Amino acid sequence: MIDLSYDFIITLQSEVLRQFGVENLQPNQCKQLTQAIMNHTGKLVSETTLKRVFGFAVTQHSFSRFTLNTLAQYCRFRDWDDFQAQYYKKQFRQPVQDDSKWEDIRRKATAISHYTILTLRNRCGMPFDKTIPRQYCLHHIEKFLESKYSATVLIAPAGWGKSISLIHAAEHNWFGRNPASPQDICWFINAHAAGSLLLKGFNLSSWLDNQLNLGNGENFREYFSAHPEERSGRLILIIDGFDEIAMSADKLKLLYNKLEDFIYSNDLHPWVKVILSVRSSTWGEVFHQTQQYPAFRKFWYLGPEMDEETNINMPALTEQEVKSVLYNFDFDPATVRLFSDHFIQRLRHPYYLQLFCQLSNNPDQSFVDENLSLFEIISRFIQHRVFQSPANTFKMQLIEKLLGLLDMGRAGIYTDKSNLLNQNADYFPAYKELLADNILVEENLSQEIMFNVKVRFAHNFLLEYFTAMHFVNHHGQTVSAPLLEQVLSAFPQSPFRIAVFKWLLRYAITRSQADGIREFFRLPLATSEKAHLLEYVVLHYQKEGTHQEQLSTIFPPGYFRKNPFGQFIADDFMHFKKRKVLNTLLNMAESADDRLKIRCNLFVMALMQLDAEQCEIELTNIRKLCAGEPAGDMWITPYEAFLFIYEYLKFGQTNAEMREKLYHYASCWNFKHQKSFTTGEEAVYRALCFIFLLLGDYHQLLLFTSRLFEQHPSILFNRTDPFRLMMLCWKAQAHLSTGDIQPARRISCHVDSVLKHYPAEFYNGKHLETLQKIVAAQIHLHDQEFNKAIRAAESAMEMAHKLDFKIFALLNYSILDRIYHHLKMDKQKKDAQQKMIVIRQSTTFIQTLPGLVEH
Repeated sequence: MIDLSYDFIITLQSEVLRQFGVENLQPNQCKQLTQAIMNHTGKLVSETTLKRVFGFAVTQHSFSRFTLNTLAQYCRFRDWDDFQAQYYKKQFRQPVQDDSKWEDIRRKATAISHYTILTLRNRCGMPFDKTIPRQYCLHHIEKFLESKYSATVLIAPAGWGKSISLIHAAEHNWFGRNPASPQDICWFINAHAAGSLLLKGFNLSSWLDNQLNLGNGENFREYFSAHPEERSGRLILIIDGFDEIAMSADKLKLLYNKLEDFIYSNDLHPWVKVILSVRSSTWGEVFHQTQQYPAFRKFWYLGPEMDEETNINMPALTEQEVKSVLYNFDFDPATVRLFSDHFIQRLRHPYYLQLFCQLSNNPDQSFVDENLSLFEIISRFIQHRVFQSPANTFKMQLIEKLLGLLDMGRAGIYTDKSNLLNQNADYFPAYKELLADNILVEENLSQEIMFNVKVRFAHNFLLEYFTAMHFVNHHGQTVSAPLLEQVLSAFPQSPFRIAVFKWLLRYAITRSQADGIREFFRLPLATSEKAHLLEYVVLHYQKEGTHQEQLSTIFPPGYFRKNPFGQFIADDFMHFKKRKVLNTLLNMAESADDRLKIRCNLFVMALMQLDAEQCEIELTNIRKLCAGEPAGDMWITPYEAFLFIYEYLKFGQTNAEMREKLYHYASCWNFKHQKSFTTGEEAVYRALCFIFLLLGDYHQLLLFTSRLFEQHPSILFNRTDPFRLMMLCWKAQAHLSTGDIQPARRISCHVDSVLKHYPAEFYNGKHLETLQKIVAAQIHLHDQEFNKAIRAAESAMEMAHKLDFKIFALLNYSILDRIYHHLKMDKQKKDAQQKMIVIRQSTTFIQTLPGLVEH
């Protein structure tokens, strides 16, 4: 008779790994292990069998004698019986053996729990040692164990990290090196290990019926209640993936009823605790129906984060937890700090974080761009959860129907569940999978007992993706001018529209539809939209490595002479991470205006970073461009304006003749023809703002921006134009510095409203938001709302550091210096002054914002 004790199975696993020379086995190593066993024993143990032995796959039967003998022989034992005999001898030589009933049950439970943990570790989507304990989950379970509740549950959609969180909690409390509660008995059962538990004849339903019968009619709970002196701790039953143990609805409800009876009867046995993890959809269908009974809330602890509408009580990862995982994957902290808030918010979903780490955890992958990564993550998520599913046909029918009911988002984001399913029984299984996989979400929007169940996509980007694919499917799987014009007419300018266009552009790129890619840039889109699309194309082919050849194929010689792109290379590209994109675009540029626009942007970025050497390089290139072009209506060239800035910062001197010329801008302006700014004009006007700022001449800065808006009112009409918003921010700064608070407050509120309406995913850069926060901090300081002032200034400081814009940092530190002075925060004031000194010492410019040093 073979004793298939879990102690033996776990020891056999450890011995095989030791012989193979690894600490943790990965699924892709099973093939090599099969070969190693063959080489040593001459016998074949298949890769599939090894995956079952090590918990990578579910097994519904015990292992064969052949498998056990062969693995034992690989470990240098005669056979399986010899392995067990040797193990018994080791156990017998142990000096102390507690033979109490409690300890005997604890050893059995520990063996099963270790196997469950091993199975879950091996099935983890990333190396388990790179995951982190979720502090919320640890606190939730700790609070539950100390309470009078009999049961608790982690409720969240699939891929939310429930299993990983339970492993960390189990190791922290019972199975780690220094467990918090070593005397407790913990039975840790998981759906994926449930088949393997048949090795011990374990059946959850029977276990609940018998309540861990000890034999001879003795019941576990009743025995230790009658003999409390023999009980050393608590009994903890953890069932992970409760809804996956019995997949059919009837079996699940039957099993739940038994579990419920077990939990309610624990009122007499408060030392027995149950911890479950279930999907949100299961909670709504099975558990939620019992919540109308008072007894349910008496026994079940749901935690402070329970959301009754979405059926989730386990929050997403915190920002710090996301960063900790990224650091575990050896991401450079400097790179992580540069990730946008928008991208970090996406990674707070554990499944997306896992996919991102898988995509980026490649030695050959040196290019990391969050924009591309986000689209790859979403695409892979949808491929796994929808298109590669056996029920993909019904799933897509449901998604198409939902898009119709929502009118592609124009009719809102919710629809009635009854309208979506329409009593069609064929849809029910696919619908449940879409809920379980976090593609769709149910929300009960009713107030009391009557249910008003609404359905929506779990995230807006899923709606954006499926909307884009809807248009593709209705245009023969080809991105064409009619398709793009239909999207253009269907949606107003918004972040939603640009997201749909990006998905369509990605589709055209991945299917090498060059004509479709070119059609995007013939559309009458907003400046920022065209900038987004062009940047996405360049980023994609930079990632591929042979970008110049591929881009030349898509945009043949002469294309950008007829379709210059300088008009939409706006302030959105004011970010040092865009420098690589701009340099690629520089190679593609065919007109002098396009080249001048890019060079001016590169100069301004270097200026904001106080990078004197890079400023000099860009200045040389701008001089060459300006030398070959007529000045037109301009009284001064961009080169002359930028040269004035450079010489002032580098040598602390000003050219008197050039200064006179710059200050007489009004007499030289010619706005007779209400036309848009040329590239040279825009560069000069931006340079003038910097000149007045650097000279500390806020009166002249106010006059200049006011006259610009008066003489050229057309720039007021485009609310989202980054140049317009930048001019408004400089005008507000001038108002503040000349003591006129009300206009500054009005402008600041307006810019803040625009930026909130068109959030981060619409604007590439954060420099506009940084400057607006700097202005807002000064207004709060004037109003003596010091807490608001500090929050705004610190928010601006964080963004300025991410952008590496030292001019903004100096401007902001000067404001913090004044705030700290008012609040008599001497230490913080000294720190701010020291940081200003550090910034000034980090550049070879000898002059930096002299007007902001003393207040």
